Amino acid sequence: MLSIHVKTIPGNGLRARHPRRERAFTLVELLVVIGIIAVLMAILLPVLGKAREASHRSVCGSNLRTLGQAMVMYANQHRDLLPNASPNGVWKASVGGEALIPFATTFVAHPGVFHCPSDTDPVPRLIATADYNVPDSAHVSYEFYSIFWAPEYGPRLPQLKGQAPLAWDLDGGEQQSPLQNHASKGGNVLFADGHVEWQERSLWDGGNWAHPAEQFFPNLNPP
Repeated sequence: MLSIHVKTIPGNGLRARHPRRERAFTLVELLVVIGIIAVLMAILLPVLGKAREASHRSVCGSNLRTLGQAMVMYANQHRDLLPNASPNGVWKASVGGEALIPFATTFVAHPGVFHCPSDTDPVPRLIATADYNVPDSAHVSYEFYSIFWAPEYGPRLPQLKGQAPLAWDLDGGEQQSPLQNHASKGGNVLFADGHVEWQERSLWDGGNWAHPAEQFFPNLNPP
């Protein structure tokens, strides 16, 4: 900041103006300020990170609830059955998952609902596939319970009694996976009664198998 010092010049009555500089910060003072800023950042960044993740979990849960509402509409038009394109005797999710494409097109208003905001993958512009690790996929962020079943066993929505998981964050039960949305902390799980809850990693039935999926899955050994 500059201040103006006014000085009278003898003999002509005029005043000369001379700029005078305020004292600058010393190096020690600058280092102290930088140190304080660094401490504040170290305190605030983890707090901001937690707040951001909490916001992401909330949006993720909302996405899963929306998918759950779409599944109810799907089941109402398909004799209580949930999306599954497998023929009888086939237990492969890669085959059953093909039903997710028409499910998304007909019953889900926006493809972004399939994307968790904590997922670093791009938001799908449309749902064109159900493959993993590819763009515009129904599997960009979430897994779907029904596609693992052989269709002669269902699943039908009423048989799941509101307690079975319908969809969840991919690999939420894994120790470490590139498909995880929330690192190894766990994931959101959508249940057949429409509610969504956070499930810690230690509670999952398996790496990509939310609890209590095992309890409702047919008790047999698929090939």
